[in-house]
Amino acid sequence: MKKNIPLRSIKYQWESMIYRDDVSRKTSFDRKFGTKVISRNDDLTANLVEFFVYANDPFKEIFLVGSFNEWGKKNLDDFKLTVQNDAFQILRTDKVKHKDPYLFLVRKDGHEEVLRDVASFAFDDDGNSIFWDFEDPTAYKKEYPGPDTLHRATKIIQTDLPGLVSRWFELNKDTPNTTEYEGDLFTYIKECGVIEKVKDLGFNTIQFLPVGQSIDGDNWKFRYLVPYPFAVHKDWGDPDSFMAMIDEFHKHGIAVIVDLILSHCPHVNYKIFGFNGEDVGPHKWLTQWNEPTFLQDYTPWGSMRFRYGDENVRRYLTESALHFSATYGVDGFRIDNVDGILRLGDHGQGDERAYGRQFMRELIADVYDINPLALIHLESHYFYGDNAKMLVHPQALSDRALGATAYNSSRITYYFHKEVMPKSAEEISVWKFENIREEKEWGASNSTIADFHNHDAAAGLMHGRATGSYAYDALILKNPSLHFHAVGKIKFMEAIIAFGCEGRILDLLQSFLLQMGTFEHDSSIHWGLLNDNPESVKVVNYKKAVNELLERPAFWVENTLYRQFVNVDETNKVLVIRRVDKTQDTNEDYYILINLSSKSCPNYAIGVEKKGTYEVVLDSDAEFFAGTNTSMLNKEYESTKSSSFAHFSWEIKLNNVAPYHVVVLKRK
Repeated sequence: MKKNIPLRSIKYQWESMIYRDDVSRKTSFDRKFGTKVISRNDDLTANLVEFFVYANDPFKEIFLVGSFNEWGKKNLDDFKLTVQNDAFQILRTDKVKHKDPYLFLVRKDGHEEVLRDVASFAFDDDGNSIFWDFEDPTAYKKEYPGPDTLHRATKIIQTDLPGLVSRWFELNKDTPNTTEYEGDLFTYIKECGVIEKVKDLGFNTIQFLPVGQSIDGDNWKFRYLVPYPFAVHKDWGDPDSFMAMIDEFHKHGIAVIVDLILSHCPHVNYKIFGFNGEDVGPHKWLTQWNEPTFLQDYTPWGSMRFRYGDENVRRYLTESALHFSATYGVDGFRIDNVDGILRLGDHGQGDERAYGRQFMRELIADVYDINPLALIHLESHYFYGDNAKMLVHPQALSDRALGATAYNSSRITYYFHKEVMPKSAEEISVWKFENIREEKEWGASNSTIADFHNHDAAAGLMHGRATGSYAYDALILKNPSLHFHAVGKIKFMEAIIAFGCEGRILDLLQSFLLQMGTFEHDSSIHWGLLNDNPESVKVVNYKKAVNELLERPAFWVENTLYRQFVNVDETNKVLVIRRVDKTQDTNEDYYILINLSSKSCPNYAIGVEKKGTYEVVLDSDAEFFAGTNTSMLNKEYESTKSSSFAHFSWEIKLNNVAPYHVVVLKRK
């Protein structure tokens, strides 16, 4: 990897990373929550173990109970936690072994109840906390390092974890379905071949909806109600199988992003471990003033915000992320509902929330301390003023800056949903994309995760837009005659986010499979369409070809600085983008033509800066990519003296630009 990247002014947090020599990861951090092994036996099993509880109430008596003391029936006083000066209570014991179940028995004023560790690393089928020693000789140990997430494009496949494989057997007939498989879901993903397929399709990053211990229920939305953020979901496997799955992704060079829910927590009207939610969850831990230790303020969804003004609660939330980063080697996080953390209002559209920004700055800085190349993506929507800029601006340059890698819900996604998808080309403006690129609007920043259809859109959670189902479903409007236009729009929108944005793109595979229905009612990937629907195969071929092009340095994030929109043709609704590599010494030079309309453009000229031979490296009109196969492009074009452009000395004239055509030319 070339290190002498040309110097630039630092505008975004990620730019501050490209000149660092040491980007090594840490595998541990100083814990205040959960458990810690203090000493080990000669066989490396745990000897002395420390348990931490943030009680915030010196009058509580707290006892550790479990199989090791017959659930409090034996030697209970030996397992009483000691009150510390900082509102924590701590116990050191040599009686607890790897995988032992435990709970906390809490007594005060004659009242007694059993509570779960809010920082449990795992739970058993009965909902007991599990002491998990990640360094135990029998525990899984990672073999493969995480990939370099900076010096490459970020090509994300977004999925619900069960939805990734629940219908995998439809593509691979010799593979059992997940209900017949004898192992757990994490192991199924590791072994069934889906990881190899994700790599074959050209994705280098997978983003899972939340994997933490959420409430009971199969619907994907329940994954966003996470009472226990340190634990992986017990119904899918244990810490060993989760770590092994992460390791398998890393073996194939695929980074793993998980969705973090740090903005709110359920407290009523749910079940978890089969119990009523009112009886199980962090809300059961109360201060000496009989208020929730971890929670305050109600959300419109029936949950509660965390108590961000308490530095120990902020640390608790931060450590949940550090645990996934340091212990499991997770490569990044999508942080949900950042607006609600930063600001008041039902959806985070109001004034600043006290301590919310401080929490986000602490969290992000500490994650970078564990992994300098962590991908930290913030879900945010309210971009008036410089709100978007402050999401991704380096922390050192402003006390309002969060320093994230990028943010979701970009201006370009909004424009796709509001204008491009529901309207004809004559009703939209190609200039809008140039205005977005130049950051003339939308929060003074455009360092985004670009997408044209994500899980929220496919589930109908973005009101007032052309959403509510998967992209093909939303475009075809139950009218088969619109198939040609739906496929064409999917292909040109993908080209805009892939070649015209910042080198970070997110896709649902369902968009290219031409899957019908909604994410809300069926979040699974219908892999069988690759066997049953030739059109799905062709559109997936196109997506794979786009992903393969993004492997070239010219399309990497670090070369976004040299991106140019060289022609914005409002008359023909054509956009021409130039991408060059100036950081990795390949000297590659690409021109990308994107036709946003259903009309052909014969003898279309493209202005180019340099004389030479230009090779067609992607022709979306090919039948292989579900095209019309009518453009009949040459394999190569020689530049000629320009007669069409005042600012270019040379031009290439394509014999025909087909409807919704995407053409990528590379100077030889």
